[in-house]
Amino acid sequence: MNTSFRRTTIALAAGAALIIPIAGCTADGSESTADPEAPTVMIQVPSLDNSYWADVIKGAEAAAEELGLNSDVQVYGDSVDTQLSQIQQAGSKGVDMAMVFAQDQASSPTLIQAATAEGIFVTNVFSNQPWSTPSEPDYDGHYAGYFLPDNVQDSYNMATSVLEQIDGEGEVLHITGTPGNTTAVERQLGVDQALEEFPGVELVGRESGGESRVGTQPVIEDLLTAHPDIKAVICHNDDSAIAVINALRERGMDDVKVGGIDAIEEFLDDMSAGGNAAATVAIHGSWFGGYNVARLYDAFEGEEYSAAETMMFQDSLTIDTADASDEYQSVVYDADPLPWDWTAMSRALSGDDWDTQIPLRPIDPDEYWGRIDEPAPEGYEVPEALASELADGAVESVSATYLEHAVANPLGSVIGLTRAGESSLGQK
Repeated sequence: MNTSFRRTTIALAAGAALIIPIAGCTADGSESTADPEAPTVMIQVPSLDNSYWADVIKGAEAAAEELGLNSDVQVYGDSVDTQLSQIQQAGSKGVDMAMVFAQDQASSPTLIQAATAEGIFVTNVFSNQPWSTPSEPDYDGHYAGYFLPDNVQDSYNMATSVLEQIDGEGEVLHITGTPGNTTAVERQLGVDQALEEFPGVELVGRESGGESRVGTQPVIEDLLTAHPDIKAVICHNDDSAIAVINALRERGMDDVKVGGIDAIEEFLDDMSAGGNAAATVAIHGSWFGGYNVARLYDAFEGEEYSAAETMMFQDSLTIDTADASDEYQSVVYDADPLPWDWTAMSRALSGDDWDTQIPLRPIDPDEYWGRIDEPAPEGYEVPEALASELADGAVESVSATYLEHAVANPLGSVIGLTRAGESSLGQK
């Protein structure tokens, strides 16, 4: 347990990690009153250049504050080596729990085993080695959960909305994510599924934008020069989409529709103003960060979850109208404090009255990895507890339970203003 003063630490990686402690302050800048003997949760993100991760950190720190935890933010600069080093050093720094984003699929078992060796409870988000579930015996119960949005469904929903808004006709571009990352593979699959349903649409260019506006800017400039008659650009995330919008503005291409994922404020501002922004997927970064902290808190407190609950999709919402954009910003970004009840998310604190506010759905490994053509290794068997629960219908039954326990629903007013009128998991 961490016996130092409460602090938020940011580590910027440039070969070795540079650690900057910020003593005695909470996420909102006020003086900390946390117990210096309180447990510590590490929040590990790849970059501060992506606005979504800033929202994740904001929610994670807010949840930690409410749950009486110290927070330690680590930025690993997209380096697997730095990420592993941070986890290996975490135990000696007094870290008890960690939310990590494995830089690539292959690294996740090593990262989680390193945390397990340090006695650290861990959740992993967005990228995970195929056929490595939190229920594997090697993790000794320390892998508290793998959580992510359903990237295939989300990108399909977003791309479908964009293509409908160009009446299903014309040339389009696709800016992809980081090659080899689970999220990039899945989002591309969702876009491909949408494209198949629009025979009048021609994909004329597809390049990686590195998931950032800096990486996307030269890529989109070249693509627009080569393909000046496009009707839409579908992007891996909103940061890439902002680079696209900026490039379109410079060329006077005001009618080109742009889609992204993350629902960052800058993208929503453009949508509200009637700009190029046509559709984005809100995956609720602040909620996501805080929910992971709540699950880590429960693991640390010994709260038990079923095997099916340790590998789950979170709900998401496609925002594709100016009215929905305005309302989402009002409900989420303009809210102070954030609209989420972190204590209600914790079963250790709320018992049978737990309320995730956003629904979640268990992941069936056969379905999940099968759809991206990742067959199980020869001789591999899904851990017995997880296999048994899935065979008994846990995907549907647990999904129904989580929908019932998404009670507060702060986003209800937003959902009704979208084209679909419901979230990805059916919340209205």
